Amino acid sequence: MIGVFLAAGKSKRMGQNKLALPLKGETIGSLSLKTALLSRLDHVLIIERTERASHEWMGAPYHAPPFRKRWSLHVCQEAEKGQGHSVSSGVRKAESMGADGVVILLADQPQLSVDHLNALVAMAPESFAVSSSLGAFAPPIYFSSACFPYVKELKGDEGARSLLKSGQLGTGAVLEAKASSELKDIDTPEEYDMVRRLMV
Repeated sequence: MIGVFLAAGKSKRMGQNKLALPLKGETIGSLSLKTALLSRLDHVLIIERTERASHEWMGAPYHAPPFRKRWSLHVCQEAEKGQGHSVSSGVRKAESMGADGVVILLADQPQLSVDHLNALVAMAPESFAVSSSLGAFAPPIYFSSACFPYVKELKGDEGARSLLKSGQLGTGAVLEAKASSELKDIDTPEEYDMVRRLMV
């Protein structure tokens, strides 16, 4: 199973590249990536806008063993058009690599635990499995290969959650997060300050 790690956003609400902001001795992006690399995912596909974009936030340890063989970079040429393009492009690439399923991950979820991600991976071969906190769905989301035709059609700002709301994927599973903070993504300076205080 391949993780599709979405790191191609513009960080508009933050006003600067949020993935490169310092957090707990690393960066928001590198902490989020570490969880994916330490999980039971077979491989992590990092979706970026350019070949060099990840150098702004990815720490040196991730370019060396044992991590380096665990990830590869995929440039989404249409990332500027919205997250839907990054998701569909990543799933197309994962499919070409022989993936029997994918987990859609956000690069700005540094509080996500390896345990939660592994539990999601273990839910295969469900059609899909979505994370939830207090009744609200959020990434990470697992999709089996049966869902790929639908996920590959995402465009614009449509995220993977839009497919769940449409009902076209049928019935899947829901994985409740043990702590609501695990699924929080960081979009604004206020959210960053709050997470920075919590993650000391």
